[in-house]
Amino acid sequence: MEPLVVGLLGITHPHASARVRALREIEGVEVVAAADDDPRLQYFTDKYDMEPRDIDGVLEDGRINAVMVHSKSKDMVSHALRALAAGKSVVVEKPGGGTVDDLLKLAEAESLAAPGLVVQVGYNVRLAQSVTRAKGLIDAGTIGNVVSVSARGAALAGEHLTAHLNQPADMGGALWIIGCHMVDSLVSMFGIPESVNARVRKSAMLSDESSREDSAAVLLNYPDMSATFSFDSHDRLEWFESSGISVYGTAGMIEIGVLPQKLRVYVEKDRDGWSAGWTEWTQSYFTPPFARTDANKFSELPELENISNFRTEMRGWIDSIRTGASVVAPVTDALAVARIIDACYRSEQELGASVQVAQGVTPDAELTS
Repeated sequence: MEPLVVGLLGITHPHASARVRALREIEGVEVVAAADDDPRLQYFTDKYDMEPRDIDGVLEDGRINAVMVHSKSKDMVSHALRALAAGKSVVVEKPGGGTVDDLLKLAEAESLAAPGLVVQVGYNVRLAQSVTRAKGLIDAGTIGNVVSVSARGAALAGEHLTAHLNQPADMGGALWIIGCHMVDSLVSMFGIPESVNARVRKSAMLSDESSREDSAAVLLNYPDMSATFSFDSHDRLEWFESSGISVYGTAGMIEIGVLPQKLRVYVEKDRDGWSAGWTEWTQSYFTPPFARTDANKFSELPELENISNFRTEMRGWIDSIRTGASVVAPVTDALAVARIIDACYRSEQELGASVQVAQGVTPDAELTS
C-alpha cells in the first residue's frame, strides 16, 4: 500500500483537528505538516505532532501528496488551486469558499486538474449512517414516492457572534456556514431544486447588527415534490441535536436524526423486510460532546470531540485517492448548495419571491421568476 502523506493549509477551523485524528486511524496515512499565519499554529502542531511551515513549505514538499484546506472561506479556493497545481489531491472545508463564484472556480479547477487528483468538499453530515440509510430506503421505494420533505438545522446559541460566522468576504452568515450542512444533505438525497422561496431574517429581540441572519424559512421547489427547511442561529441544544429531516411518502415516512444518529421508519404494511408500523434505530448518543470543552465551544479554537462523521468522510477521501472510488462529497454538490443558499438571500431581497437555481458548472445567470 503506497503511503499517503498529508499536509494542512489553515488550522483555525475546528474541523482541522477532527480530520487529522480521523486520518491517523487509517493505515498507511501520515499527517506531517501544517501552515497558517495564525499565532496558534505552534500550539496546533505541537499538540498534533507535526511540523509548522509556511504555505510554500507544504506545497513544495514532494512527499506530501494530499492537502486539507481549513483556511478562512475567502482563501479556500486559492489554496486549493495552488495545491492542485502542485500535484496534490485536496479536501476543502465546507462550504468550499465564500461565494458561488468561489465554487465555480473550484469546479473549473477540478475539471482541469491532472488525472488521478481528487477534489472533495468537507461535507460529512451527508455521510451520517442515518442519512445514508434513509437515502437507500428512499431510492429503493420503501416508503413509496416521496411527496414532501421537512428539514431543520441550527447553530448553537451564541455562535452567531463569532468571527467564524461573520467573515466579511462571505456571502452570508449562519445559514451559509452552518445551514449548508443540512442543505447539502437534502441535495445528496433529492438533488437540486428548480427554484427557492425564502425569508432570511434579523430579529432585534435576538441580536444586533454586529452579526448576520438570525433565522431562515426556505421552500425548495422540485418538479414532483416540495421540501421545507427551517433554520435558526439561537438553538439551546448541542450542535445538530435538533437537526433532522422528515420524509413523507405515499407508502410510509422516515424521520432522520443527525447527532445523535437515529432513524424512525414507518411503513403501512410489510415491505422490503420492514414490518408494518414503526421501526426505530439509534447509532449513538452524546457520550462525548461535539465540542471538547467550554473553551472550544465555538470556532476560535480548532478542536472537536465527536468525530464519528469525520471518520467516514476521511476514509472516503483516501479511498478515492487510492482506488478511484467516487468522491463522497463532490464539488458539483457543493456548488449546488452555494447556489441554493445564494438564491435564499436573493429571494429575501424580493420578499420571498421565487428564485431559480442554476444547474451545471457554467457561470450563473440571474434567474428570477
